[in-house]
Amino acid sequence: MPSTIIAPYARSAVIVDEAGNVLAAKNVTAVKKLGTGHYNVTVGNDIDTTIAAIQATIVRGAPSWYATVHIGTDPSNNNHIVDVWTGANGAASDQPFHLAVL
Repeated sequence: MPSTIIAPYARSAVIVDEAGNVLAAKNVTAVKKLGTGHYNVTVGNDIDTTIAAIQATIVRGAPSWYATVHIGTDPSNNNHIVDVWTGANGAASDQPFHLAVL
């Protein structure tokens, strides 16, 4: 069972390792690794991600100094899912990340 994140000002938050495992979470119902550097994070049904402020960062100590993270939502897919893409040196790669929905 993952730890609970103490994040009083975030409606949802998660720490995910490069394999897509949840290390700690708040109001996250699922994390799915779709492919190299591509993850789906499903948040609680009370959050519409298409109108939320969302922030993601690469976890400190990630394997590459040049690691990046990008996020997006797709209301035609499911407005409770955040797509997360990670990479390094200009190519998709699995990276650990934090995600917060404010």
